[in-house]
Amino acid sequence: MKLSVALLGLNAAYNAGIVSAAPLESWSTKSGASLSAVDMFNTAIEWNDKYWDDEAGYLITPSEGSGRYDSRHSAWYAPQLLARNGPGDVAKAIRIFDNVISGQYLDRTKQWYGDYQGAPSQPEPGTLVYPDDGPYSSWDPNIRDFVGCAWIVALNDYAHLLPAATVSKVENSLHIAAKGDLYRVGGVDGDNSYPCYSNPWLMRTILQNWVGARVGDANLTKSGENFAQEIYNLWSMHRTLSEFNSPTYAGVAMWALALWNKYGTSDSLLKKYGPDMLTYSWKELGELYNANLKNVAGPWDRSYGYNMKEYASLIGAVIWGTIGREKAPVPKNLLSMYHQDDFAFYPLFALSMPEMVKYLPAKVKTNLLKFPGEHMYTSQAYSPPFDTYPRNITTWMSDNVTIGAETVSEHVVGGPAINPSQFTPAVIQWAIDDYQIGAISHWVTESSIHAVAAPGSLKISYPNTTSTDGPVSFNFLFSGLNVPNGFNVTGLEGVPGLNVKLTTNALPNYTMTYNTDHSVNEFSFYNITYTMPESFTGVPYLSLHIV
Repeated sequence: MKLSVALLGLNAAYNAGIVSAAPLESWSTKSGASLSAVDMFNTAIEWNDKYWDDEAGYLITPSEGSGRYDSRHSAWYAPQLLARNGPGDVAKAIRIFDNVISGQYLDRTKQWYGDYQGAPSQPEPGTLVYPDDGPYSSWDPNIRDFVGCAWIVALNDYAHLLPAATVSKVENSLHIAAKGDLYRVGGVDGDNSYPCYSNPWLMRTILQNWVGARVGDANLTKSGENFAQEIYNLWSMHRTLSEFNSPTYAGVAMWALALWNKYGTSDSLLKKYGPDMLTYSWKELGELYNANLKNVAGPWDRSYGYNMKEYASLIGAVIWGTIGREKAPVPKNLLSMYHQDDFAFYPLFALSMPEMVKYLPAKVKTNLLKFPGEHMYTSQAYSPPFDTYPRNITTWMSDNVTIGAETVSEHVVGGPAINPSQFTPAVIQWAIDDYQIGAISHWVTESSIHAVAAPGSLKISYPNTTSTDGPVSFNFLFSGLNVPNGFNVTGLEGVPGLNVKLTTNALPNYTMTYNTDHSVNEFSFYNITYTMPESFTGVPYLSLHIV
């Protein structure tokens, strides 16, 4: 069953205790959703339908996970089913609520109190068979926020479809999740919950605000106000979110801000700050998106790939819901896309698109449809306590080539997320041919990097390292050549579709290997490494110039 912008007919499912609206107005008609948003909803929920296991009452995980079934994806599916409200959908949603809530951790003495299992097969964390090595080991503290925010949509917009007992059960679960979320304090017990961790911080803020108002818990409501003020104070330094320009998590942030604006209490700081924060997120996207390449230019604080046309990104969902699938940076073949997990999230983005596009400047929409021409973009982002000073961002945009870079000085390697496979402080993207996108990305091995993009050039140096620190090297990953068409990659100066001149004070003899173990975001790539002489003293540098 597909949603349309017309009225839906009578609900055919008359399960005991389930309310049926007659006639029922579709979510798209009620909210004024665009045809693009409706198409995204239909396409993505039908994808989720294929992973539904009716015997288990969960969605099967589409990729490697902590078990056969995925509790978070299933939780996302519940409000999607309620929005569609086709035959049997409400009954499925009720089963999901029951199943996911049965896996909520209820021990108040544990750090994971109020969190949900990643998969129903997972044992209790902190046991001999499933040890607790801190957050993101045997439990993921962010699941509280992803589940909680999805269920805010369910209860706020579709509670009238549910039995009173189910509504009460979900409210109680959200109350526990919100109270458990307050156990999170950045720097305590290994937790990284700081305002600079933008996407979960934005989600926890609306979770506290909405649940507090719903159940009458003033402590939660006050926490929501405090969290909103903290992230706004950080954002307002440069009008950028600290988790800068992530093709995935910038999308989560925009979705969460849409929830702030739609569901935040009327007198809250969320309603006060949310519109500006979302508007500036759109403006940033409009500057960094290249409609010719169908990609967001770098740098990326966190990325799951090097070509948005090959993996499911959540900025891809934002753009699809705004201008349509054909013009959006999403894979044409959904069966073969990388990072498939996040496609389960797309219908929730569709439901929020009517709110999100209220803050879309006309110029940004024009830029999403047609590349505006060569330009530079500069900005800053700051992630305390990880950054020693704000990161300086430079990006050069041209018709078929983009270069993005950021200067960073941190305490550890891997960006604020401490994850070298996601952190991409320097990257060049270009059109290899009519359908392949090449990328040269800098694989970080240093915590202090001076990377600057300029028209036609990328310059990288390490200002705070010497040979006494061990082998110093410049590592690059080249990806995107899926069909060589006779081209032989010979190094950074020998990549297809781009003429590059390299200058460096590293040793001239580089190493190059081809990696197919999919250990970095599932992509295959060439690893090209330049190493500094052992006796070198000074500042290592490497520059790439397009000629």
